[in-house]
Amino acid sequence: MTRETKKTLLLVLLGLSLRLFLIFPGPFESKVEFFANKADLRNYYWPAQTALRGENPYTLWANGQSGEFRADMAPLELLLYVTTVAVWNDPRALQVLFALFDAANIALLGMLLRQSPLKLPFQIFYALSPLTLYNLTLVPQDKTILLTLTFLMFHLLTHHASRNTFHPFGFAQGKVSRFTFHVLRFTFHVLRFTPASLVVLVAALLASFKWLSVFYLLPLLLFISRDARAFVKHALSFAMIIALTHLPWFPDWMYVYTFRATRVATPLHIAPAVLLDALGWFDKTMLMAMLAASLVAIYALFWFKRIDIFETMALSVMAGILWTPDMDPVHLSIVVIHFLLIVDWTRGVRLLTVWVLSAWVAAVYAISTRMGFMRYGLSDLRMLTGAYGSPQMIVLSYVPFLAVLAFYLADKARGRAVGRMLLGCAETTQEVAG
Repeated sequence: MTRETKKTLLLVLLGLSLRLFLIFPGPFESKVEFFANKADLRNYYWPAQTALRGENPYTLWANGQSGEFRADMAPLELLLYVTTVAVWNDPRALQVLFALFDAANIALLGMLLRQSPLKLPFQIFYALSPLTLYNLTLVPQDKTILLTLTFLMFHLLTHHASRNTFHPFGFAQGKVSRFTFHVLRFTFHVLRFTPASLVVLVAALLASFKWLSVFYLLPLLLFISRDARAFVKHALSFAMIIALTHLPWFPDWMYVYTFRATRVATPLHIAPAVLLDALGWFDKTMLMAMLAASLVAIYALFWFKRIDIFETMALSVMAGILWTPDMDPVHLSIVVIHFLLIVDWTRGVRLLTVWVLSAWVAAVYAISTRMGFMRYGLSDLRMLTGAYGSPQMIVLSYVPFLAVLAFYLADKARGRAVGRMLLGCAETTQEVAG
């Protein structure tokens, strides 16, 4: 086992242990629960428990028989939760599942960033930062799964292959036995997987959970396709996987998308739409037009090779999430993490800024949703942050995002390494064809 592998393993164990402590705090339960927010967890657990009993959570929700709970998730996500609670029928089982995905994310960052200066700083940040511990653990979130699929896709895109040769798991050579490595390579050769088809698979799974990859699907397919025929093949494969993952509970899950369509018309949480609404400027059609215009501009920059595929993905996720009228602090943290993958923040003032603002945004989120600080003899700290969803709280929540965006724009303007160059890719041309 190499020294780098030992560091990764240590951080995986440390990150997982810390998350398990927050899930099972023992004598510190009252203090941990004070800061926790499990509203979404209840909406993950109720549909899974309902399906486990043989009932249809989508039908119950659509018919107004679910009480305060919702089955607001795609069928693939529900299947995962049903499988989890079948092992242990308790909400904490889902929290453990998210913690395991977080542990996997630390390991994936080690694989993805193995040739990048981001590697160790990012692994430490993901394992221990207030941004991830609060937004993904104390506020239990399925977004850990989205990050797992995102990191895996980034990894596949950085480990290209020559035609008909498998290389995405080339990192394994030298770290596992020769027999294991050749078994892996043979298995993927028999299944006729290529790096491009694996990227399509991961992108489709990501879309099957939360549709995040749809924001950058067009440039992604262009990047991995050698020609028009390959582009069509990959697009059809993507659509087929999406269709297959939506077979369970068909057509009852369609109410999920009906529900989400109605939310687009109402500004919620900390979306820029809330600020526009406060100024009397909110218009749903205008917002969708801004989203479309932003994505077209990003795609154009990619097409004319002003930005690479990794920058395109980060910018597209930013546009897709920011222009969504119901964006919450967890969604904004996903945007921040995407930018941390494509810009060098690992030294000096930038490193300090990222950690300080990570604590900042977690504190703003925590304080804005709680009045209980007065029981400890403190005044209502919401005077500092504003109540959750207020213009004051929203503006304060955007500080970390604006900082990492400024890092990216500054480095781009100065010609510093960003995106593909920063990730330490072995090649500089688009070679993930398949």
